[in-house]
Amino acid sequence: MKRVARKHAESDNDPWEILRACGQPGLFITATDTNIGKTTVTAALAGAFTRLGVKVGICKAVASGCPRHRLRGSATSGDDDELFSPDAAIAAKMAGLDPTDTELLKFLSPIRFAAPVSPHVAARLERRRPNWRRLAEAIDYWRRHCELLLVEGAGGWLVPLDDDLFTVADMAVILALPVVVVSTASLGTLNHSWLTVESIRSRQLPLAGLVANRVRQPPDLIAATNLVEMPRLMRTPLLAALPETTMGRKGEIPASLVEALTPFAEQWWKNNGGSSAGKPRSLSLSG
Repeated sequence: MKRVARKHAESDNDPWEILRACGQPGLFITATDTNIGKTTVTAALAGAFTRLGVKVGICKAVASGCPRHRLRGSATSGDDDELFSPDAAIAAKMAGLDPTDTELLKFLSPIRFAAPVSPHVAARLERRRPNWRRLAEAIDYWRRHCELLLVEGAGGWLVPLDDDLFTVADMAVILALPVVVVSTASLGTLNHSWLTVESIRSRQLPLAGLVANRVRQPPDLIAATNLVEMPRLMRTPLLAALPETTMGRKGEIPASLVEALTPFAEQWWKNNGGSSAGKPRSLSLSG
């Protein structure tokens, strides 16, 4: 069943009251843990859909561990716009967007914290709460300016985003987008991935599938068996098994990752995007 909305300490900044369903084609990218590669997968998906001629929007809804923006003031001023989200920039580049555009940046990554910890702890340390109206404005912007919106979560599926325990999962419920789960093929992934998948299904959200990231090449026995068992046990497709790679000199995602996710992007857009997709076009990618 869906999570019951909690009463927020600040009624004028309650995400359950401020946010609403995305209302357009899109995907919500989450993970079984932090530092697994949500940004890599989001960026590769952005490249795959852009290659198909789809106008892609990017929203790293809540980001922590953000450095100071080089064109802004001090990162201690308590202002989201003083900070910069490298994750949002990587995905934006793959969608053909300009992450150096300071006006666009507030829609690419509306809520930003400096401390490299869970967002709810970062908010506490920086003595400011997430400004949910900024996220609502970002979603509204992308409704008008893209054909497909990719929303990237923070950390894992049940990471708290504020001290009222509004989680990544709660945000996904409100936005009502199909979910892509980024996982690994290493030992323990069956448990982590299955728990995440079951939690998504308990909230009655559509599950687009799993992406196994940083898979050893060639896969060892653990990886090889997990790549078979994950989709079988969880009854959901494995969209791609991505190898461990390094980014290009300009922070671009290797072309091989885009190509690995292009078959999924083609099928998904055919089924969910309508007839507005253009002809495939080439991108300048590394790798």
